[in-house]
Amino acid sequence: MRNSVRKIFAALTAAVVFVSVLMVCCICLYRSSPDRTGRETPDTPDTPESADIIAYKRSGGEMRGLWVPYFSLYSEDSSGSMSEKTFRRRFSEIVAQAKRHGVNTLFVQVRPNCDAAYPSDIFPFSEIYLLDGKEPDYDPLAFMIETAHASGMELHAWINPYRISSSGTVIPDNSPCKKWEGNERRVIVYNGGVYMNPASAEVRSLIIDGVRELVHNYDVDGIHLDDYFYAFTESGIDEADYSEYLNSLSRRKTPLTLQKWRCANVNTLIAGIYSAVKSEDNSIVFGIAPQGNPDNDLAMGADVYEWCGENGYIDYLAPQIYFNSENPVCPYEKMTDEFRKMITADGVEYYVGLALYKAGSDEDDGTWHSGSIIASQIEYARSAGADGYILYSADYLEDAATAEEIRHYDELILGE
Repeated sequence: MRNSVRKIFAALTAAVVFVSVLMVCCICLYRSSPDRTGRETPDTPDTPESADIIAYKRSGGEMRGLWVPYFSLYSEDSSGSMSEKTFRRRFSEIVAQAKRHGVNTLFVQVRPNCDAAYPSDIFPFSEIYLLDGKEPDYDPLAFMIETAHASGMELHAWINPYRISSSGTVIPDNSPCKKWEGNERRVIVYNGGVYMNPASAEVRSLIIDGVRELVHNYDVDGIHLDDYFYAFTESGIDEADYSEYLNSLSRRKTPLTLQKWRCANVNTLIAGIYSAVKSEDNSIVFGIAPQGNPDNDLAMGADVYEWCGENGYIDYLAPQIYFNSENPVCPYEKMTDEFRKMITADGVEYYVGLALYKAGSDEDDGTWHSGSIIASQIEYARSAGADGYILYSADYLEDAATAEEIRHYDELILGE
């Protein structure tokens, strides 16, 4: 009997030793193996242990987000171009500030103008990362993901799907849209800018392929769109496309109105992005931050009612309710309740986008000077059933003009 016990004990001891060795080997392999972009991950003291690598994942609880637009990342050094050192310092500052104020999720703009903040086979590098006109020899997005995760935050990749340029009508030679220049069925010049045409199936394929590449190559936690869809509301600009649609219908079928047809074009893209994301990794979420006025959204082709009412479009909605209680057309409480009631599809979460940038300013006839609007709006959003909030933007988190608002915000969030 004692010999049997000894044998069992010896076997268990050997198993424990084997598992321990195996765990050490796995950690070493993780640290030295290439990341999803093919680059070596250095074994440095700053590399988080394996237990910490998954600790950033937000398991329930309140979304406490912060939008980081691409221009927030840009900071020139003495040469007039942004060096790797300058970029790393600036993003690390943003992460540190966000952590000080209880943020758990960063929404970082990585594709603002049919370009990319990472090496891509589809899009050229964003200009802000070029050094003396040359592409960087590092991967900005890989650094941002690693830094955010190591600090306990999720990172969602924020893209603008249709915009090529808002301040110039010449398409860059290295743009994937260059082949469509002058083709109004693919790109549309409007109000001093140039945009991909939402009615085009080729355009949709390009955008979806870009999303698929992004989620395949990077450990992002989400894909995020903002409020730019149709750049125009006037009729006639896309008359050829709409006429083609009308001519394609049988006589028995009732045609969609121009507005509903535009919404249908955008809906096709949104469903395609959702499918592409989930086919790559079902744990990655996809969400949209439309304008805070549903009538404006519909006019731009953003059918928020459809996205919130049917599964297969989005995982969350984050309307930019950039109004306070004194707004005569869209008071904050009314719009917060209205968007909440829209969400009837299973599993779709609701985050309220808040205008931190207005705090302490003369915006909206000077009605943002109370010093505690943001904190009060968060409390109201909670009472209305929201799952969290996102602040716009990183530039205002530690700004002198918003200091009073942030003090009240910190008392609410950090005091819990």
